[in-house]
Amino acid sequence: MTKHEPILKIHWERYRDHFTIDKSTLKKLMQPYSNDMIDDFTLLSDGCANSNYKIELARRQPVVLRIYLREKDSLSREIALYGLLAGRLPVPEIFYSDDSCTLIDHPYAIMEFIDGELMRSVILSNDESAIKESAFSAGIYLNQLRNIRLEHGGFFQDGNLTIRPFSDDEEYLSYAYSCLDHDNVLDSLGERRTDTLRGFLEKNQHFLPNKLDSNLTHADYDPANMLVKKIQNRFEVVAILDWEFAFSGSYLMDMGMFLRYSHKLPAVYEASFVKGIISEGNSLPENWKKTVKLMDIICLLSLLYWNPKNDRPNLSSDVVSLIQNTLDCWNSRFQAGS
Repeated sequence: MTKHEPILKIHWERYRDHFTIDKSTLKKLMQPYSNDMIDDFTLLSDGCANSNYKIELARRQPVVLRIYLREKDSLSREIALYGLLAGRLPVPEIFYSDDSCTLIDHPYAIMEFIDGELMRSVILSNDESAIKESAFSAGIYLNQLRNIRLEHGGFFQDGNLTIRPFSDDEEYLSYAYSCLDHDNVLDSLGERRTDTLRGFLEKNQHFLPNKLDSNLTHADYDPANMLVKKIQNRFEVVAILDWEFAFSGSYLMDMGMFLRYSHKLPAVYEASFVKGIISEGNSLPENWKKTVKLMDIICLLSLLYWNPKNDRPNLSSDVVSLIQNTLDCWNSRFQAGS
């Protein structure tokens, strides 16, 4: 891993520009929560979609102002999910929220500020001990997440976490094929690679998880969405953030996202993550390596679908290289027990 090598989304363009806020508007947003003097506010620049500010108050602990730029319904889903997960997984508490879009044109929430370091930064430090500990902790929490069973697969419709079952077109393979038919995807992949990938998916579809699998799935489970901190001289995950894409599906998708760049990272990253997942005795499927790579290909195709190459060229280039790596290494690296 070199300093400037594209990895862990560090080179990806944002979905849209950050929401710029002035102190007068900030005071109005904060007033329902606190009238305390605002000592300082700082943009937390990580992330590709929403905008988050650390707000330092005169007489209270700092908080985070989260502004939802992508989808209005994300706020109500995150509130419900944080309520479901409280005490089970490390998530911030939401103190106040407003989806009326009256003060600004976007929903926003005021939530707990959790002191920690982005796991991505720890991994990029190349400290193998820190990587090992952080990945193991992420594996433990994914195991807890996969044990949160839901009634059936599908997408959350509202703040009550009502699940709309997948349509035929939204099932894993059908969705992948629909992405391959889209001009944005064809533009990024090229015609030859698109045809190769279509045949590859058809040939290996039996490795996809059962469509009836239905555990709570984060759907963006990667080191850019986790905070870690040394506790008793060991790195542990202290916050799992950004649940706006969560749905009811297979934990193997979350595994695929976390292991997306494992070929560019020290071997302890994958090994420790897997060790954390199985540490409480829950095994993995025999061909889990191939399954998680297929699931991640579907996620990568979705990224190409929603992000035209001309708008986010760095994202497009990185995603294509990740897909090609899976195609190239399918029979050499992703064997059971390898």
